Amino acid sequence: MAIYHYQALDLKGKSIKGHVEAHSEKEAKDLLREQGALITKLVLKTTNTLKQQLKGENLVTFTVQLSQLIGAGVPLYESLIAIEEQYRQESYHHIMMRLSEQIKAGNSLSSAMAEYPESFNKLYRSMILAGESSGSQEVILEKLSILLRKQIKLKKQIITALIYPGILGSFSFLIILMLLGFVVPSIEGIFEGRKLNSFTEFVMSVSHFFRDFWWLYIPAIAASITFLVMKFRSPQGKLFFEKNLIKVPVLKTLIVQTALARFCRTMATLQQGGLTMIDSLQISRGVMRNIVLEEEIKKAEGKIVEGSSLSIELSKSPLIPLLVSRMLSVGEESGTSLVMMNKIADMYEEEIEKTLDRLMALAQPAILLIMGAIIGFVLLAIMLPLTDVSSFSN
Repeated sequence: MAIYHYQALDLKGKSIKGHVEAHSEKEAKDLLREQGALITKLVLKTTNTLKQQLKGENLVTFTVQLSQLIGAGVPLYESLIAIEEQYRQESYHHIMMRLSEQIKAGNSLSSAMAEYPESFNKLYRSMILAGESSGSQEVILEKLSILLRKQIKLKKQIITALIYPGILGSFSFLIILMLLGFVVPSIEGIFEGRKLNSFTEFVMSVSHFFRDFWWLYIPAIAASITFLVMKFRSPQGKLFFEKNLIKVPVLKTLIVQTALARFCRTMATLQQGGLTMIDSLQISRGVMRNIVLEEEIKKAEGKIVEGSSLSIELSKSPLIPLLVSRMLSVGEESGTSLVMMNKIADMYEEEIEKTLDRLMALAQPAILLIMGAIIGFVLLAIMLPLTDVSSFSN
């Protein structure tokens, strides 16, 4: 559906303006006329569809507000209208308006949210459906808001940890480009007509190539990056990339910890919401964001249907730590599986921060050593001829 911005006169002749959602301009006009509005201007509102999505902190705020209103006894439709009125100037306002319309028409909230899968993913919709089935929407929404907050916190931790190495690497790379593109050419005239060592000649040749053939290597690099991005986005490329990435020692630990924290937290939330073990597994493995680990959970699903337990099946996986299966086994025997899953998630969320610190402690000196070696290599090539007095006498 499209959003139309309108200016009109109400029944009292007062000027009004706002937005209306409709499939066509004619439908928008009909909707406004039914409300008794005399339309003076109607324009299709065009915005970036990515910005129209309800995500991140905005989704958390929406979930919390809806939970509080329903918990206070306000009917669902009235709750959505109250929230919609607060966000009429936001790009994602049309989503709230559409949800209100669907509820007014007699549809369920989960089916209304299905129109916006980019804003409300399968996990979110499944939880809402579970709340509708059990009649505990406010409780489910509260659990969802906690889950979303933890997911956002985890994502921010990873992004924050990657910022410094990224800046450091970019700055070092910029220095190398300046040396090859400006410093080396500026002093090249000093060595004109003199016999240079092969070390210096190599650096001079690289500098010449860098300056003279930019029209060749820049498009080649851009084409290579585009090819790799497209390749890694394909199922085969993504599988190849993630299979090899999970073999890197420190990265493997971080990937497994992050995936298990998401998996266990989601599993516990879904089962608390009333979903079955199999349904919870199918949704939870989707939030792990690693094909290799998702396949391990998928294998477990089939065995659980046959009568096995989650702890036994996870213990067979070489990628999942034995501690996880042991804690789950204790939870299954004592009837506290959900509590144990939350504890596993808490444990790994704390461990992720330590692993990130260790990873950054290794990454920073590694970047400095590599970039420093390259910069030193270029500077040494420049300095060697200056110390060779015989080269100036020729």
